[in-house]
Amino acid sequence: MHYMNQSFKDEKIDLDGKTFHNCVFENCELIFNGDRPPTFSDNQYLDTQFVMTGPAVRTVYLLSNIYHAGEGGRQVVENLVRDIRNHDVHGHEIRTAIPNTQDHSLA
Repeated sequence: MHYMNQSFKDEKIDLDGKTFHNCVFENCELIFNGDRPPTFSDNQYLDTQFVMTGPAVRTVYLLSNIYHAGEGGRQVVENLVRDIRNHDVHGHEIRTAIPNTQDHSLA
């Protein structure tokens, strides 16, 4: 689903797989479960928070655990944050090997 030039106020919005361009979010909860990443472009976020659930929050916990595991772990997470700032994040999703299941690969 694609949203363009829309305003959202006092809403809980599921982000998985959606696209938002030139939207305004005011006092919203933007909820990401960890399925297909949303796409954002030229939006405004006023008193709005991102909420991670399911696999997404487990990824955040993993990064927190890596960060607090010691100096090497801190550097790994700091490097990832640097790559995010530089829009230089690399990776891929693995295609499922189980027959008749949804393919979540990005390629």
